[in-house]
Amino acid sequence: MASETLTRLRSIGLKAAMPTELLALAVSASDDDVDRWVPVARELMLANRKLRKLADLSVEELGRLFEVEEATAKRLLAMFILGQKVGIAGAGEADVETIDGPEDVAALLDDLRHERQEHFVAIYLDAKNVILRIATIHVGTANASIVGLREIFREAVREGAVGIIVAHNHPSGDPDPSPEDIQVTKKIVEAGKLLDIKVLDHVILGERRFVSLNRQKLM
Repeated sequence: MASETLTRLRSIGLKAAMPTELLALAVSASDDDVDRWVPVARELMLANRKLRKLADLSVEELGRLFEVEEATAKRLLAMFILGQKVGIAGAGEADVETIDGPEDVAALLDDLRHERQEHFVAIYLDAKNVILRIATIHVGTANASIVGLREIFREAVREGAVGIIVAHNHPSGDPDPSPEDIQVTKKIVEAGKLLDIKVLDHVILGERRFVSLNRQKLM
């Protein structure tokens, strides 16, 4: 039986696929193996938000991440380098990713809409709202006792972030915030005030729409 990811790609076509799905497909040994690599591909993409940065990884790192032999890791790195060269030739190096509103967050994390589990993500920004780093903080139901404030703000301090946007998906498809979502948000906002790091928004992703807690004045 083919994986859910592969079934989706057959439906929408490869040109409409997310980068994480394409990477998972590229490293899969069989059609049944694609879903296994989607979380690994996502973490790699989040840690290297600019896709051309993937070309800076070593053969050894790729081999370890995707459990492949050296020859396969070399081919994967060659693919990244080729993509980097195409990107530089077509668009140049001047493109800088910024967050101007919750619409940008929803587009950035669009592939989370298809996840069966909740993924709680933090986006770290500089004073001009340029993305410094994106990190997955927690996978699973997010409540005030589980979401790790230490993990969220440790990365913020490490990156020298001025602002943070948090986001997570609702596997049910309904992005309306729960009481737990609001409680988590207020807890994060209060922690940010103590560290002088502004929590700008909490965006919840559903199947067809998203909700900004900042716009709804719930934080």
